[in-house]
Amino acid sequence: MKIGIGSVINVAPAGHDWVIAFDQDGETGEVVCPVVGWATVVRAHLKDGTTTTDIHAAFLWGSTVWTEMDLIEHGVAYAGFEIRAREITRATTKEG
Repeated sequence: MKIGIGSVINVAPAGHDWVIAFDQDGETGEVVCPVVGWATVVRAHLKDGTTTTDIHAAFLWGSTVWTEMDLIEHGVAYAGFEIRAREITRATTKEG
C-alpha cells in the first residue's frame, strides 16, 4: 500500500507548554493554538519505494486537530508558523 503524501503515519504526545502561532490571511490576524502532539507526516515518495517524512506540530484549532499539511489540503490561507514554548507563571513562596 502506498501511503499518500501529507498522511500522518505516527503521533507522539506533546508537553502542555507548547503552542503554535500563525497569521490567518485576511482574517483576525495571529491565531495561537495549543500543540497536542508531534506528527510524522509523509513528504515524498522516492523511486526506490521508500518515503521521506517530516515532523509537524499537531495542534488543536477549534474542535479539530490539524497539521500544516491539513491547512494546505483544506485551502486555509495562512502565513508562516512559529512554534513557541508557552510562558508559564509559577507561584513562589517566601520563607520565614
